[in-house]
Amino acid sequence: MSEQALRAAIEEIRAELANAAGLTESNRESLRRLAAELEARLKQPGSRAENEALRDDLADWVRKLEASHPKLSSTIGQVVDTLAFFNL
Repeated sequence: MSEQALRAAIEEIRAELANAAGLTESNRESLRRLAAELEARLKQPGSRAENEALRDDLADWVRKLEASHPKLSSTIGQVVDTLAFFNL
């Protein structure tokens, strides 16, 4: 996945968040912050530890959302894989 595809995935996460029924406002806000952090990392990569922590946070969300929001979970999972591929 290219940087352009990663940006598209971030936008897809935002669009799915806007339409995801059943997410608490707290969860929704946490996912918005993660999307913003992803965009910031595209502009200015963080340290290895920061990048690993971000990937871990996203992977946690994949597990949390698997059953209730499978499409959102899948999109976030693709982003995690892409970040690992690019060492972000």
